[in-house]
Amino acid sequence: MYDSVNTDVVRNTFMTLCIAWTRKNKRAEELIMATDSRLRSFGSWDCNPKIFTFSRTDCAMCFAGDTAFAYPMMIQLKNTIDANPKIKSRHQRLEVFKGIVLNILNEMLEYKSDYELPAVSFIFGGYCWHRQEFLLWNLKYQKGIKKFTQHSIDFWKGVKGERKITFIGDYIADAKKRLIEKLKANGKLQSGDFEMEPFEVLRDMLVEGQKSADYLDIGGAPQMLKIYKSLNTLPIAVKWKYDEVEKVTLLGHPLSENAKVSNPILDPFDLKLSNTNKYY
Repeated sequence: MYDSVNTDVVRNTFMTLCIAWTRKNKRAEELIMATDSRLRSFGSWDCNPKIFTFSRTDCAMCFAGDTAFAYPMMIQLKNTIDANPKIKSRHQRLEVFKGIVLNILNEMLEYKSDYELPAVSFIFGGYCWHRQEFLLWNLKYQKGIKKFTQHSIDFWKGVKGERKITFIGDYIADAKKRLIEKLKANGKLQSGDFEMEPFEVLRDMLVEGQKSADYLDIGGAPQMLKIYKSLNTLPIAVKWKYDEVEKVTLLGHPLSENAKVSNPILDPFDLKLSNTNKYY
């Protein structure tokens, strides 16, 4: 019924739950990416960016998995875009740019001396000015051919409405089950568009993870970014409690009490935005 990514070819703990979906309401349509903020090694580190933007402003990318692969790849992608005016100006269609992203990821693997499976996956998406449509892809490593390949995310079949959604990382089965239950409870399983239900699923799992050991591989504040038909991206700040102290976070980073933020600020529980007079 909904997007079902093929069984992971790299068996590993990804230390992340990333969700991307198209949201519609009465005012607008947008593409949202949301994820947790935890990285793990010998312990947990809960303030790390997992959603990346580019100087090309019609798209974004998030990752799940080993940061030894993910961070160098994301930085090299950003460098390549900055060095190419044709890409940076958005002259190249989004689908063409996605192919360039895939080529860069695979070319980087050619310069690695030892053979180690890249335990990392990506979501890439944005608004295509050529097709007048939000597009989403999963980029995953296929060990049989030793390359990253792309999986295009189509509309959710069997429902009335235009829904696109995809997941990468850990606890995907739980997240999908929760989403189905939430849509059923709201009378939206068979018709209608996504609103903020996927974010609510992520939020609830993070809250439960603070109180139990059920979701040790995800944590920190939820981070969120929106992509608009205007070919622009906007990170959304999120309020989140750390040891009962509420902080405003931006892409996973808890801001200091005196910090000024121009981004809209989301209350994750009533889903209302503040700080929006000039920026939303």
